[in-house]
Amino acid sequence: MTTAAETLRFTSDPQIDGRVSERSFEVMRDGSAIPGILWTPATVDRAVPLVLMGHGGSGHKRNERMLDLGIRFARDRGFAAAAIDGPGHGGRGGLTETTDPAYGAIWQRPNNVADMVADWQATLDALGELDAIDSARIGYWGMSMGTMFGMPFVAAEPRIRAAALGKAGLTGSSVDRSDIAPHFRASAPNVTCPTYFHVQWDDERFDRYSSLFLFDMLGTAEKELHTFPGLHAVTSPEALEGSIAFLARHLTA
Repeated sequence: MTTAAETLRFTSDPQIDGRVSERSFEVMRDGSAIPGILWTPATVDRAVPLVLMGHGGSGHKRNERMLDLGIRFARDRGFAAAAIDGPGHGGRGGLTETTDPAYGAIWQRPNNVADMVADWQATLDALGELDAIDSARIGYWGMSMGTMFGMPFVAAEPRIRAAALGKAGLTGSSVDRSDIAPHFRASAPNVTCPTYFHVQWDDERFDRYSSLFLFDMLGTAEKELHTFPGLHAVTSPEALEGSIAFLARHLTA
């Protein structure tokens, strides 16, 4: 059996800022390194819940949103949080624009969604063996591309206890570019954990009503639909706090 010690390598010393510790890591899967960041409370005297966080297209494991969320989960909730780079992003390619042809090429790769699901599962396997992590209390947070890869992961992974997903749907320009709809249709009915679903009412990348249809397809009986005005990239403080509170409620109970 492969252990976390064999697959997980910390690539930096802990960086302590106030009540939060941040540390870079790599997880090996099939000979390739998955780069990530782990945030924890600066002092951990018991195993804590872990929230896995998927960044959006053109982002990376330590962009502004991931950093903000990692700090909030660790400082305000006493949780651990971890983010990894998506294919072609951050330490795996450095994409910074969804208009870059290289971004579209990601979605033409065979098995790209299955590969990212496997990356997340390998990451969870490794982090879940750490003494600081309560492997019975695992959550997932990911919007937009974080849902495009995250919904299939949540559907395939019974260890996920609650999820915050959204800014995604079955039709729209981002769907045309990525051909993600078949993956959503296959995975949504298999999402059985409590789920918070975020819809931007004026989203220019995912059609509003197809987002509502995707929410309706989720297999879980415990799901919440939250809609907010604004275009795709807009995230209000209320929306962000609502998704954090949802995960905290389900991972603390």
